[in-house]
Amino acid sequence: MNMNDSRGREVVRDLARQVGELARHPHNAEHLTLWRDVNSLRKPARIPVICHPGTGAWEELIPPADILSTDPELAGLENHFRQILCKWEMGDDTVVQGYLPVSTVMQFQGDHFWGLPIRHIRPADASDDSPTRTAWRYEPPLKEESDIEKIIPPSYCHDPAASRERVGHMQDLLGDILPVREVCSIPGPGAWLHGWATELRGVEQLLVDLMDRPEWVHRLMRTLMEGFLGLMDQFEQAGVLTLNNTGLYACDDLPGAGYDPVRVRLKDLWGRGESQEFHGVGPAQYGEFLLQYQKPILERFGLTYYGCCEDLTSKIPQVLSIPNLRKFVCSAWTDLGRLADAVGTHYCIEWRQKATDVVYATDLSGVRKHLESGLARAPGCRIMIVLQELETVNHNRKRLTEWAALAKAVGSR
Repeated sequence: MNMNDSRGREVVRDLARQVGELARHPHNAEHLTLWRDVNSLRKPARIPVICHPGTGAWEELIPPADILSTDPELAGLENHFRQILCKWEMGDDTVVQGYLPVSTVMQFQGDHFWGLPIRHIRPADASDDSPTRTAWRYEPPLKEESDIEKIIPPSYCHDPAASRERVGHMQDLLGDILPVREVCSIPGPGAWLHGWATELRGVEQLLVDLMDRPEWVHRLMRTLMEGFLGLMDQFEQAGVLTLNNTGLYACDDLPGAGYDPVRVRLKDLWGRGESQEFHGVGPAQYGEFLLQYQKPILERFGLTYYGCCEDLTSKIPQVLSIPNLRKFVCSAWTDLGRLADAVGTHYCIEWRQKATDVVYATDLSGVRKHLESGLARAPGCRIMIVLQELETVNHNRKRLTEWAALAKAVGSR
C-alpha cells in the first residue's frame, strides 16, 4: 500500500464507517430474515428480491474516474465499499455484512489449474479497453485423446504466516471501524466439470466427443471429478474453511450436526452446480456424462443449489435427484410453472429474470405482467426474484432502482 495516499486512506475509512452503519440498520436485519426464511423453506414476510450488476454495469454505475484513491489496494477497497452503498440505495434486499472479509492465503502449486494453459483468442481488431467484454474463442490444450495424460490435478498449500499478515494489515487500516474476518472457500465455481472440460477441449469439440468418443469423455469427466474431490479434501483437511451460510445464503440447516467452529467441514457449507455448457445436451446424455460425475462432489456439502442460465425444464427430475438439493435456479428459459408443480414447498426457487427485458424496455409494464403471471403460476412456493447477467444498465442509472421497487411490490401481494 502506498502510505502517501492519505486521501485514499481517509476516503476508504469514511466509506467503511457508512457500511458499518448500514450493517446495523434495522432494514438490514429485515432483509436477512427474508433470506433465512426462504432458504429454510419457510414462507417469508414477502418474496426477497436481489439484483447483481455485472462488471460492465458496475462501470456505468460507478465509473472508474469516480474512484479517488490512487493506491491500487485502496482503490479496490473504495470500489468495494462504493458498490455496497450503491446496492443499498438501489433498494433491493441486499444484506450488508458487518465485517470486512479477508481471504485466507492458499498458495496454488503450479502455473495452471489443471496443469495446462487455457488461451482465449480475441479478434485482431478487439479493443483493449474492455477485454472482458469482447468476443473470444478457446484455444483448447487437449487436441489429441492422449493429451488427457497431461492433466495435473490442482493443488494448494496453506500459508498461515501470510494469512496472519494479510489480516493484520487490514486490521491496522480498518479494524477500529469494521471487524476483520478471515474467510476461505473452495476455489472455483462449484462442480464445474462441464466448464473445465469445455476449456480443455473446446465447446464444439466436446459436444462432438459425446457422440464420437463417449468412453474418452467418461474418462475426462472422471479425471476432473477425482481431481476436484481431491482439492476439496485438501481444503477440508487444512482446517481453513469458513461458513458460507451468510447474507443471501442464511439458513437454519447449516452448519450441520456435530459442527465444530474450530474445524469447519464441507457438510457445514453450501455447494453449487450448474450445466450451462450442456444446455443443448439431452436429458439422457446430461445424466450420463455430467450429472453422475457432479453428484459425488455435491453430496459432500450440507446443502446445494443448482442451475444458472441454462434451460433445465426437461431435466427437472434429474436435478431433483441430487440428495441435498435445497435451491433450484430457474433461469429465464426454464419453465417456472412446471418447476413449481414439481417442487412445491420442498425446495426453494431462485427465479431469474431476463436482464435485457429490464434494461432495454421503454417502461416496465411488460416486466410487471411477467412478474405477476409468473408468481401466479407458482403459488405457495418458496421463491426469490433475482436479476443478474447485467453487463449494462443502458446508461439508465435509475432502472435497477425502479425494477427493485416493482419486484418488491409484486412480491408483497
